[in-house]
Amino acid sequence: MSSSRIDASFIVPALNEEKYIERTLRSIKSQKTRLRFELIVADGKSSDRTLKIASKYADKIVVSPKSGIWAGRNEGAKKAKGRLLVFIDADTIIPPNYLDVVYQAMQDRRISGLSCAFKFDRHTNALRIIETLSNKYLHLLGRLGIGELQGFNCVIRKKDFMRVGGFPNKPLEDGAMARRLHKIGKVVFCPKTHVITSSRRMFKGGTISSIEYYANLEIMTHMPNSVLRKFLKYKKYIPYR
Repeated sequence: MSSSRIDASFIVPALNEEKYIERTLRSIKSQKTRLRFELIVADGKSSDRTLKIASKYADKIVVSPKSGIWAGRNEGAKKAKGRLLVFIDADTIIPPNYLDVVYQAMQDRRISGLSCAFKFDRHTNALRIIETLSNKYLHLLGRLGIGELQGFNCVIRKKDFMRVGGFPNKPLEDGAMARRLHKIGKVVFCPKTHVITSSRRMFKGGTISSIEYYANLEIMTHMPNSVLRKFLKYKKYIPYR
């Protein structure tokens, strides 16, 4: 398959994701589209069955020499031949129309990046509220052209990705990437379709603690010189992959 004919490259970073990754890869391979795409799994040296599962679905498997989800995404992008880079986390399921929806949206050359709406795979009353408010907030930012990227589902043109230097090694690397993309275009929110992403981190750490953790990362990332930093409970980024 020649590079000029590949419309999109799906890049799935993974580290010990044997419980989730098959559903993710199956949802990507099940896209109902006439667009041509490839599927790349960027592995962070998994010690479980992740690679064995990935080999059944992936067109390419690359091993990231560095740890961190930012590194996996960047490593996958290096091998990608698609004009669009579609980053999907290993615990996120996309609907069959996902590629067609985001491809159409990205025909607007003013857009440098986008993420779609999301739902959690499991719910509590608190998570339903977080899900609803988050989507509304992201939609508002997107309408203003200063949207956030959700790392578990985001789309960037490869030429723009390379132009800004890829994902940085920072807390909330997806938010930091959005700041880079704001310099060359609009980052928007696409409500026309939604992905289903795992709420496991919320359950593992507790909803309130998880909210506090990510709020602390927001301050560390976007207000590095703020006096608020000395009051933060979490002062160190702990990557999941």
